[in-house]
Amino acid sequence: MFKSNLVVQHKAHLVELFSSVQGEGVYVGERQIFVRFYGCHLKCHYCDTPESVTAQHTHGHQPKTFRFEQTPGQRDIEDIPNPTHDTPLADLVSHLDQPKGLHHSVAITGGEPLVHKNFLETFLPILKSNGYQTYLETSGDLAKPFNTIKNHIDMVAMDMKLPSVTKDREQWIEHREFLKVCIESNTTTFVKSVMNADTNVGDIIQAVKIIKTIDSTTPFIIQPMSSFGLAQNPPSPSQLLEWQKIAKEYISDVRVIPQCHKMMGQL
Repeated sequence: MFKSNLVVQHKAHLVELFSSVQGEGVYVGERQIFVRFYGCHLKCHYCDTPESVTAQHTHGHQPKTFRFEQTPGQRDIEDIPNPTHDTPLADLVSHLDQPKGLHHSVAITGGEPLVHKNFLETFLPILKSNGYQTYLETSGDLAKPFNTIKNHIDMVAMDMKLPSVTKDREQWIEHREFLKVCIESNTTTFVKSVMNADTNVGDIIQAVKIIKTIDSTTPFIIQPMSSFGLAQNPPSPSQLLEWQKIAKEYISDVRVIPQCHKMMGQL
């Protein structure tokens, strides 16, 4: 049987590619290159990147271009045609990483980047071969796609979606499976949950119980919701302190960290 020597090139649609500081979780303040993919399988009530969420657009929509910052920190934006392929995108990352060594890592974000599993299977090895650390921001419920790329990921910022906040179905089984894959693969991982004034304490307890049963040393970040769109009910300072106290009854590393990039006027 004839076998083709052609290499299949996967493609993906992006929203933007830019340089900024990480504003969430345990790596707050680190400079990163952000690769934001278009498309997400969820529709969280508090989502602050609706331009990357499939459900926010008409059926079949895909952005024709993505925003590319040509010089890190200068916001000199150029529109680049979608879709893109792995090698051209890696070249753009290298172009943006000037001076060399400015950036701590490349943040793979969205949307939900794991819906682009086939693209990541070829794109991430190129980044690694170019000497970059890779940082995955994910909804934390797609263990099977993650399992195929885990060896190319250095750090995971894993969401645990609290149903009282997302106003969507619970995903405790999916979250448990995802965190288990992260820990068993020795990938540096932290868990964060967005919380608003209506957060159910039972959801918080369920989240930290999952962490405790898999790896009690995993940091858990309470992220107070930022007001955006229809999400206008951030938690009070007293709620945050109470929730931290409750969570620390189960695991030791519980931190309250807001979206710091928004305070600094960063993307």
